[in-house]
Amino acid sequence: MSKTVKKALQLLDIFTEQKPYWKLDEISTFTGVPKPTCLRLLRTFVELGYLKKMTFQQEGLVIDGESYGLGLKFLEMGERVAGRFDIRPIAYPYMKKLQEQFNEAIQLIAREQDEGVYIEKVESTLPVRLYTKVGRHAPLYAGACPRAILAYLPEEKIQEILDKPLTKYASQSPATKEDVLLLIKQIRERGYSYSDSELEEGTASIGVPIFNSSGAVQYALSIASFSTSLPRDKVDHFVGPLWEAAAEISKKLGYNHPYPYGKMIATNQL
Repeated sequence: MSKTVKKALQLLDIFTEQKPYWKLDEISTFTGVPKPTCLRLLRTFVELGYLKKMTFQQEGLVIDGESYGLGLKFLEMGERVAGRFDIRPIAYPYMKKLQEQFNEAIQLIAREQDEGVYIEKVESTLPVRLYTKVGRHAPLYAGACPRAILAYLPEEKIQEILDKPLTKYASQSPATKEDVLLLIKQIRERGYSYSDSELEEGTASIGVPIFNSSGAVQYALSIASFSTSLPRDKVDHFVGPLWEAAAEISKKLGYNHPYPYGKMIATNQL
């Protein structure tokens, strides 16, 4: 990869959900790319629609016209990428059925390297409801749905992921590698992952694995809500239909074995 292309991609990579707007000085300092080079790249990205200059006020933060943010070109490209996930049209009818049964948010995530990416959702119709953006990234070790993928990765990959520092996102985020390994053991035994206040305070989720034709887990399905609506002692009310949906989706992805979790395991383990 040429140095210019690498610098350009590194520059784009700093625009995150946590810090979506950057000034020229900040970009140059953070990336180590000289200001003249930064300015040239920024102008090119603005011209092509990948970045735009931002001028507005949001939650007391004034964006003054000298800051840059991601442009609509990324939304267009994101929609193209999302369209390549063949699982979405397969999973959606089952997700819709779950939403109609429980009237809670139903989410589908895919593994992307060491993260989970939310690729589809069906919202609750309740006046006050949980909202998660499609395209959101989450670490595989935190949150029920991402961890339902992590639990079924090869052991060496799990160790590689957990050897990196664990970020604390909310009060109940797993604090240590040992914490996550214990949760993984429980997921494999029980067939589901549960989280409460791990990625966001006051939100809970139940996630189950989806198996592909080779028996690997690249996707997971979850129901998510506020902690008061999805307490741990009510897991058995939700997990059976989640397993049934995950089993049907797995079958359509070419998984030719009986889904390894079901009513008998629910009775014995929950």
